[in-house]
Amino acid sequence: MTKTIDKRRTVDFQGALDVISIESIFQLLYYTNVSGKLLLLNPPAKATFFFKDGSLVWGTLHAQQKQLGQRLLEANLITREQLSECLSVHDQHNRQMRLGSIMQERGLVREEDLQELLKAQIKDAFFHVLSWNQGTFAFVSNSSVEDEIALNERIDHLLLEGIVSIDQKSDKTFYQ
Repeated sequence: MTKTIDKRRTVDFQGALDVISIESIFQLLYYTNVSGKLLLLNPPAKATFFFKDGSLVWGTLHAQQKQLGQRLLEANLITREQLSECLSVHDQHNRQMRLGSIMQERGLVREEDLQELLKAQIKDAFFHVLSWNQGTFAFVSNSSVEDEIALNERIDHLLLEGIVSIDQKSDKTFYQ
């Protein structure tokens, strides 16, 4: 579980996604080199992204996203039994201990594999919200992720990758 540290509880800026596009918000955070938490709401969907000095370091959808355990299963890195055991330990610690850390301590996954899957999870969340043109956003500075940085990529590169991905999906839909 990713822990966050909120040093202040006030919103620095907020608005509507039909007035300011999600791409513009991401670019603003990147070009101003800010650190903090971006909350996005497009009911019923919700997403949270963390930035450090303008770079995206963590992000997640709060529903409709493959979780780490599912990704590990699909990559054939763990078995269902191993996942169940680790989830039990995770629950025993009130979800305060990260699932990936539990799996690493048990020797089930390598750090490199875990990092790659976490990066894919963050990118999936990022690419998913690029399609949002309605909803609201709020940014809170001085709110950070306690864990090590899982992703540290430039927003302009992610936006380009996201546009290509969206374009490829629409091409597949068009030709089917």
